[in-house]
Amino acid sequence: MRRPLDGRGDATLKNGVALMKTQARSLRGQAADIHKLDLSSGTARITVSGPVSVDANGLVNADLTIKLQDPKAVAAILATAIPEQKSQIEQGFAGLALLGNEPSMPLKVVKGKVSLGFIPLGKIKPLD
Repeated sequence: MRRPLDGRGDATLKNGVALMKTQARSLRGQAADIHKLDLSSGTARITVSGPVSVDANGLVNADLTIKLQDPKAVAAILATAIPEQKSQIEQGFAGLALLGNEPSMPLKVVKGKVSLGFIPLGKIKPLD
């Protein structure tokens, strides 16, 4: 059974007023501070905060903190959404579940390469 996804967010786009004036159509060269991005479905919840930017080549860089509620439920949702990464997701989140029902850890993105703590999660393709 699929559950609806609920989300809320609060972020500040750096140079947002200037971007609105120029009506920029690209995320390249842009940066934001995510104060709180909260996604939930049933008992699964992911909360993310921290700075994120996109370099001139479209590669994402971020130094985020991620908090999970019910890691096993989060893993099940992510494994369904990204089936090609199912094995890595299940392994990584099984380890996170050992940290309790509400673990918190760093989520780093360096030139598009994503890692959750010491667990590599994959790559983000360059953005436009």
